[in-house]
Amino acid sequence: MAAKKTDSPPRGAALIKIVIEAAREEDITHPRPVPSAILKRLTLPGSEPLSSGMRELLAFDTSWVGMSYDDEDAAFEALSLEELVEQEFDKETVPRFAEAYGILDEDCILIDNGSDSTQFLYVGTCDDAGEFPVITLSDDDGPKVFGFVPFDIWVAQQLGVIPNDKGDGSVPPEYAPMVKDLAAKNGDGRSSFVPSTTP
Repeated sequence: MAAKKTDSPPRGAALIKIVIEAAREEDITHPRPVPSAILKRLTLPGSEPLSSGMRELLAFDTSWVGMSYDDEDAAFEALSLEELVEQEFDKETVPRFAEAYGILDEDCILIDNGSDSTQFLYVGTCDDAGEFPVITLSDDDGPKVFGFVPFDIWVAQQLGVIPNDKGDGSVPPEYAPMVKDLAAKNGDGRSSFVPSTTP
């Protein structure tokens, strides 16, 4: 007898709708959506379309996620990883992440949501749900790059819908293959690594 197929966990807009319902109670009580006229035109760097999950979130609120966009051009502000490291740390820190610049050479969008961590959306290759990875940088005990968590899952973790017990970019087992997939599509397969100081 064949094993019973288990339901896949919700993704994209379906997952974000669950998150929004939970967030209304505590985390996002006064939402500020992206104006609909801008949201219709808003794109990621390289004219990449917004994922269904991101579109759902931004239609509800843009303040919490803290991703800057230009109203007139209806486009997010992008940085290279090297520019992002210099902006968020300092010029002296830039060489410490040298290897990462060659691995992650596509556009980055800073996420400024009040977290102590430096996090960004990496606009490289999306997963089957159309979601790009959120990557975290740390230099507390030496340089570290980790995460590669799909945007919709990352949002759900940050707002308490999906467990984020360790806070180190890890996800529950049912979501782990999705992280592994994005790490392979956008890097060298490592979802967490200490970059060498040589490219």
